[in-house]
Amino acid sequence: MKDKIMKDYMTVEALLESMNLTAEERELHKELIGECLANERKLTEYAAATRNNIERISAVLGGIYQNMVSMEVALDNLTKGAEEFSLRMIPADKFYHE
Repeated sequence: MKDKIMKDYMTVEALLESMNLTAEERELHKELIGECLANERKLTEYAAATRNNIERISAVLGGIYQNMVSMEVALDNLTKGAEEFSLRMIPADKFYHE
């Protein structure tokens, strides 16, 4: 998955290579390049953590959905049972027959 992310964006190293910096220029910007590399590592870590969290949330939501479906079926069965019970509790002389 990291490869997919890295394909979407140019890495710091790829950018530096494309700029053809001299050794002197690299030394001049050494601190900035180091910060950029550190930030790139952090972004990669954060992206992986975010993907992991999204997968976990997706699994939890899938479980919640399954529980809701089960509850819907149970509630439908309970409602049907209650309706049938209510009908059975109506005295025969009050119940309409054709």
